[in-house]
Amino acid sequence: MEQEARPFSNDECQGNDRPNPRRFDWLEPVVLGLLALVLNLAGNDRTGLWDRDEPRYAVCVREMRSRGDWINPTFNGVPRYHKPVLIYWLTGLSTAIAGDNPFGVRLVSSLAGAGTVLGVWWLGRRMLGPRGGWLAGLILATAPIAVAEAKLATTDATLTLWLFGCQACLWTLSRRPSIGAATGFWVLLSLAVLTKGPVGPALILASTAMAWWWGWPVPPRERLHGTWGLVGFLALTAPWYVAVSITSHGEFLRFAVGKQILPRLASDMEMHGGFPGYYPIVATLVFFPWSALVPPALLEGWRQRESNPNLAFLLGWAIGPLLVLECFQTKLIHYYLPAFPALALLVARLAGALETEGTPLRQRRLGRLGLALLAGIGLALAAGLMVPLPMVPWGLRWPMIVIACLLVAGTLTGFFSFHRGRARRAIGSLAVTWALVLWVLCGWLIPLAEPYRTARIVGERLAAHSAAMGLEPVLLEYQEPGVIYALGHPVALAHDRDSFFAHLANGRSVLTVALPSEIQVMRSHFKLEVTPVDQVEGLVLNRGKPQVLQIAVVRQDPSRWSGELPPVPADGVPMLKQTLVK
Repeated sequence: MEQEARPFSNDECQGNDRPNPRRFDWLEPVVLGLLALVLNLAGNDRTGLWDRDEPRYAVCVREMRSRGDWINPTFNGVPRYHKPVLIYWLTGLSTAIAGDNPFGVRLVSSLAGAGTVLGVWWLGRRMLGPRGGWLAGLILATAPIAVAEAKLATTDATLTLWLFGCQACLWTLSRRPSIGAATGFWVLLSLAVLTKGPVGPALILASTAMAWWWGWPVPPRERLHGTWGLVGFLALTAPWYVAVSITSHGEFLRFAVGKQILPRLASDMEMHGGFPGYYPIVATLVFFPWSALVPPALLEGWRQRESNPNLAFLLGWAIGPLLVLECFQTKLIHYYLPAFPALALLVARLAGALETEGTPLRQRRLGRLGLALLAGIGLALAAGLMVPLPMVPWGLRWPMIVIACLLVAGTLTGFFSFHRGRARRAIGSLAVTWALVLWVLCGWLIPLAEPYRTARIVGERLAAHSAAMGLEPVLLEYQEPGVIYALGHPVALAHDRDSFFAHLANGRSVLTVALPSEIQVMRSHFKLEVTPVDQVEGLVLNRGKPQVLQIAVVRQDPSRWSGELPPVPADGVPMLKQTLVK
């Protein structure tokens, strides 16, 4: 017979701002913080930046520092107005401390991810009691999506920390007046806007509106100190926006609104589209194994939201952003990252109830679905690692085998433990399994794949050949940001045939990077003299295909040069059609 979760004690169910201290409570945040940091930092110093976003942020910081201009971000010498400035300031500080390298560039996100885990522990203790706080922190610390984003030098982990803080302040203010919580809310909201623009307030507004609709007591306006809070918010946020608008002559706002915000609503920017229901389906994969408990946790939260306002708050936090993001044509799973702390808290509540009662998960409503998701996804992931094993290089096989074995053992242990009503053992086995899986993946497998990733290698070799030969590098089709980061300085980009031939004027030679087939096009169609000087072999990891790139010296062949640019054939040219052929 299906059961509902037995309510916790009154303090656990309704939230207790000052729970009774327990012996060794200080160990919990230390263990969770260390666990999060170990996973977030594992392999960061041995893994090059991932194209395309990480090198873009890193190069912006490097160029801002070299110019001494901390107002206007530039990438490869060109203004980059895709994101506000705070992430560049923070990354500039982290690279000044840890060095201008992948570890230093990623340090901000790693610390932000660990900070969010500790925040979830703190809020979970007050909402669900001491055990609930521990479970919530453990769940988020071992969630693949949380670890992955905390290892990337982008804005999302940092934004999630600020928005989590806003939610915690709102929850505190809904219970009692607090000058500290009100001040924290407005400061953190300012930091969110300086990190990723208006998306932060939009997600907070969606969460709050949904929670209010479902019965959560929204903090009264006087507790938020709305007038003074808004003044302080503008005082913190406006100066940079005004400064960059003036120095860019309004281009920043035109670009931010006209090429970033509105296009994401109406189109799938950079082919990042998605189907209806994209976020729930993809979240099931990236939040695994804890996503197996999300359906019963959401259902029980929904059924008990009227008696427990905390559940209405968590449901609004989880579902409000989902509804907003589904309206955008551009869809990426990290847009939903700020809602995962709410899912961790809801799952922790269900897990705590299962532990307390000792009942099998299958007796919960949607519990059988959770068991099916746990077994199906876990075993499918293990099989997915084993299928391509014969095709991957030998050096990568052992960590893949280890991960697959861990997945099978941990998934089956968790499945049968939940099935038999041993929730504590199930949760422990899944947490240990995924901590080990993520550590092996990030600290062993991915660094081993580094020699097969071409962008960094190409950039370093291109820089070495340029210095030795005294030739200017010019990038054609292969314009990966990782190449520019590895070069260490701005590089010329040819966006069409005319701009490339301008670099070859007056008999000049340039260095470039191209596929062998593209070199053939340069020789046969454009009558250029091409001399390969180096070859880089690697993999296109997101496609699982081998890739061969050649670094070559290119110049006009005097014996074949007529003085006019080669015509563009009517049927097009298979290679270089985006740059050399207009």
